[in-house]
Amino acid sequence: MTNPFFLDRALAVATLPFFLLSCAKNPTSIDSQASLNGPASINYSTRIGVAVRTDSRTCVAIEDSTLHSDSPITLVLPLSPQTFTDVKISNISQQACPITQEIAPGVSSYELSLPTTANIPKLTPMIAIVGSSASSGFVVDNLNVQADLTQAHSKNTFRACGASDGVHLTVWQGVPITGGLLWTGHYYESDAPGNLPLCTSVEMSPAMPKS
Repeated sequence: MTNPFFLDRALAVATLPFFLLSCAKNPTSIDSQASLNGPASINYSTRIGVAVRTDSRTCVAIEDSTLHSDSPITLVLPLSPQTFTDVKISNISQQACPITQEIAPGVSSYELSLPTTANIPKLTPMIAIVGSSASSGFVVDNLNVQADLTQAHSKNTFRACGASDGVHLTVWQGVPITGGLLWTGHYYESDAPGNLPLCTSVEMSPAMPKS
């Protein structure tokens, strides 16, 4: 029986992945901006992506074509107990990172180089943040990962939930669900993941600017 958290097969590498696939399998754009400490907005879609480890590779799909070899990435495993791991980009991927079924414009795929000590499960959706864990103050508090992505003494949290089209990944300002939604991503799974918390309507919506 397929582990309820994981894909039961690697998806076709000819498709370019990305986020928020609708039940009709039409890709939609990401709205991942939040207003923090003033009117300025931060576009998290170029800073946060979706990553996965397969039998042959670990890769990330993100809306940023300017990343290069040795760029630091922090991988967050949003399933309880949550963990984070520092990795680096090894090169641009010639094949799409297999996280969804549809082509989405503006998305780039990169291969990731894992440290030998990394304990990352296969076929598990991860949230990938550009930058090292030290630069964004990553910590684990009560089995949950927290960070300060703006370095403004704020608390960012991470969550994964299950829906009929797979796993929805979110990053929050403050507490998940009740805090401000900064970023949303999607990891397609052909069968609904069984043991994840069910997605709320907030988690199925695009991220909106925080007032």
